[in-house]
Amino acid sequence: MSVDGYLELFTTLFGWTFYGILWDVLVGTGIVYLPFFGILIDNWREPAQGGEVGHASGLSLRRMEIDMFMALLVVVLAGQPAALTPLNAGTLSYEPPPTLLNATPPTATIASPQSTYGSTGFTGTPAIVNVPAWWHAVMAMSSGFGHAVVEGLPTTSDMRTFEQQARLATIADPRLRQEVSDFFSQCYIPARSKYQAERPAIVGVTALLTSYGTDDPDWMGSHVYRDTPGYYDTLRPANQITGWAYNATRDTEYNPATPPPWGKPYCKQWWQDAAIGLREKLITEADATSTGFSGLVVAVAPALASEQQNDAVVKTVLSNAPPSWSNNDLTAHNASSSGLINAAGNILKGGLTTAGVVSASALFSVTMTAVLQALPMVQAVMLLGVYALLPMVVVLSRYSIAIMVVGAMAIFTIKFWSVLWYLAMWVDQNLILSMYPDVNVFLQMFANPGEHDAKRMLLNMITTSLYLGLPLLWSGMMAWAGVNVGRSITAATAPMARPADDAGKQGGSVGKMAVSKGMKK
Repeated sequence: MSVDGYLELFTTLFGWTFYGILWDVLVGTGIVYLPFFGILIDNWREPAQGGEVGHASGLSLRRMEIDMFMALLVVVLAGQPAALTPLNAGTLSYEPPPTLLNATPPTATIASPQSTYGSTGFTGTPAIVNVPAWWHAVMAMSSGFGHAVVEGLPTTSDMRTFEQQARLATIADPRLRQEVSDFFSQCYIPARSKYQAERPAIVGVTALLTSYGTDDPDWMGSHVYRDTPGYYDTLRPANQITGWAYNATRDTEYNPATPPPWGKPYCKQWWQDAAIGLREKLITEADATSTGFSGLVVAVAPALASEQQNDAVVKTVLSNAPPSWSNNDLTAHNASSSGLINAAGNILKGGLTTAGVVSASALFSVTMTAVLQALPMVQAVMLLGVYALLPMVVVLSRYSIAIMVVGAMAIFTIKFWSVLWYLAMWVDQNLILSMYPDVNVFLQMFANPGEHDAKRMLLNMITTSLYLGLPLLWSGMMAWAGVNVGRSITAATAPMARPADDAGKQGGSVGKMAVSKGMKK
């Protein structure tokens, strides 16, 4: 039998274990027999109130037999745990949906849960739990129906995986962070200052801007600075860079007789060297802090050139860990690093950012991510509660057939939430593709969040409303159906009791006739 989450593997077994414990307590205390006494009393009292007991006793007994038979049927099918329909831990499994990070995730079982459930929490699950035949059939049908619907729905790329992984990609190594700041101060700022002053309109620059976007000069790995003569190919840092060997041909400011421990590479070398270049280090750091992120970018945008894919990875890392001036006297944007004016400016900018759309979108996105991860856990725990409390409902309903149907609808309703969440995910992914048809814009959506936060916040609001609203709507609709089903079953069983009611009325009429004849005599 398939379930819909890692946690549900264990809550299903524990829920039916608690069911068996509660049923045994009800049997041991004799509470399970009380509904039968209620049936006897009601079927004796109600016909007797209609007239002479003797005339109604036959049909009253028939009504009692029918009610007893129905109650025993409910006990056998939906009350007593049956050895014929056991829930075996070895047959439970969960097949996670494929993602961009893992196209073929392994199937989770009790023996191999692929999580910490069952090893450090929810331990001690029984190997076999006896389940009443009715509820076992309901679970099997609900799981099979839900998985069949999901299989029939169209598939789509999981773009939200990229969003979640993009938030994790950062610079954890302090030495690399310092190297990025050095490159920012000693290569990017001089190159950008020169570009702003000259504004070259040559064919080569125009072609680069056409290929990589008009905003290409606005980041450290700009192709304009890398591929245009006079920029990164001639600029060098003022200080020696650790890891770069001294080169007498290049580092002419040093005496070859007493060479320095390290050299000063050209900015183009420093950035794009395949072995120790800064870009390569940033890509490696992205995969270290967000496992498989560079491969995820390739999966999201396979049509892009590898150069653009690498740029997207590095832009994301730099967005999450922006560089700063490494000079003690200057800070970013050429502002003084000390003084009341700069302090006030930082406070003002921080306040505006906190109160602005950027922070609102980021907070909303984080909240939504937590909600989406919690929903399957909530579903699993609610099913545990339903399974565990079913004995009380069955007994207190006086073994009503209607409660079997209503309980089955409750289980089916909660299990069907997984289908609705898949539908919500499908709508969300298609909304993302519709709002960002250009994959370059989509990749930059997370590298430059300030330019796209209005769309991102709109997407997050719609997605959250779908994930939460669809199950609420569905549950409400099923509640309406459950009420109608209960009424229909009551109406369907009413004719069985009608002969006894008629018998009571007839008995009363016969009694009155006999009394009348006696008075006349």
